[in-house]
Amino acid sequence: MAKRLFPQLNAFLQQTLNLFLPPVCCACQLRLEDSGSSLCPACTSQAQLLSTGICERCGSPLEKDHCTACDQIDFDFELSRNAFSYQEPVISMTQNLKYRGFTHSAIYLAAGMAKVVQNIPEYSACDYICAVPLYPVRRRERGYNQSELIAKHLSKYTGIRYLKGLKRRRYTKSQTKLPRSERLNNLNGAFKAVNRSKIEGKSLILVDDVFTTGSTLNESSKALHAAGVARVYGLTAARA
Repeated sequence: MAKRLFPQLNAFLQQTLNLFLPPVCCACQLRLEDSGSSLCPACTSQAQLLSTGICERCGSPLEKDHCTACDQIDFDFELSRNAFSYQEPVISMTQNLKYRGFTHSAIYLAAGMAKVVQNIPEYSACDYICAVPLYPVRRRERGYNQSELIAKHLSKYTGIRYLKGLKRRRYTKSQTKLPRSERLNNLNGAFKAVNRSKIEGKSLILVDDVFTTGSTLNESSKALHAAGVARVYGLTAARA
């Protein structure tokens, strides 16, 4: 009796919640008919996975078969990939997730990232999934770490365990508000590894929301390698 009752009760509660707080698209905020969706059909059709014409090392789109990102930074991670192209509706999704509390976006973004993990053997063989951390003050202000939300959903999709592997040791200016030249140095020494006994000698997937210059992933990777991590594979939701 109880087994039949609980699904019916959950369905009733979901219908009641949808009546007072109807689900909306995480990008355009159009009302959704399906409460289990993150995007409306129009936005879903526009979201593009980034899988061709990219650098084998950092995953950036190539310019005339050349990677300008790798020219700027000697990346410390083994390789990195980005699931989506940073264009609408992904721009609105990531910004709504980061600044407006649209946490449901993390589910959709993680699903796209899971396809990367499934298609690249190095990712599938990793021991843990970790996330780029926020400074504690910023996390309290926001209420959550968007990269951690994505990483935990990615863990559910892939079956690879989530583990906190890093902390941010000092406050830094937001990368989005800095010119490229300052972004490259803003995060120097900003991260420190935690759970060292668990991550030493392991291979990790390091998750962030958006890859712009690659500075965040690079500095995070340095901290992990310094703590004895064998291999770091960056994975971001989008490449700006």
